[in-house]
Amino acid sequence: MNTLHNFDEVFDTQRVFRKLLEAMSNPGRIVSVSEEKDRLFGDFPSFLAVAMTLIDNEVSFSAAGNKELKQDIMLVTLSPEADTRTADYIFVTDTDILPEILEKAKFGTLFDPHCSATIIIRDNGEKCINACLCGPGINGETEISCSEVFCTALELRDTQNYEYPQGVDMIFISDSGDITAVPRLVKRRESNGICCSIRR
Repeated sequence: MNTLHNFDEVFDTQRVFRKLLEAMSNPGRIVSVSEEKDRLFGDFPSFLAVAMTLIDNEVSFSAAGNKELKQDIMLVTLSPEADTRTADYIFVTDTDILPEILEKAKFGTLFDPHCSATIIIRDNGEKCINACLCGPGINGETEISCSEVFCTALELRDTQNYEYPQGVDMIFISDSGDITAVPRLVKRRESNGICCSIRR
């Protein structure tokens, strides 16, 4: 019998979940789902690996205008797509729409800050910028090499001026399967007077 993929919905999702947990617990750390995503199909197999791990019929998602990704996620998760304003998980393949996504994404309430969106963002993987992060999961602060997409997304998140402890979680995924996460309470901090400065 022919199948769309050979991604194991039990064992592979467990492996991806553990890697996502490692990334969320250690902001800025790079983990890889390259092996798992190679068992999937379509133009965005890394996104599908995360979708199959996080999405079921009790949560909602938005593909942020990407019709092909929407169909693929619905096919492998059997979950319907929701509006960007109410979606629990938002998959962004076109980073040009990040300003709109950050304006619309739900960011929880003061009583239920966890009722916020997780935004999964396509990252080009080019490490050309330094960013300094601080917050839960980081001992003091840590400086990482990141992409312009990563830095721009954090800058856009900062402009929302969320009231503590509100905010959105961000997961950055490259086409090769590298994942970096920034939970909602992790912030940028200036390093040597410069924040997210391009390396010379």
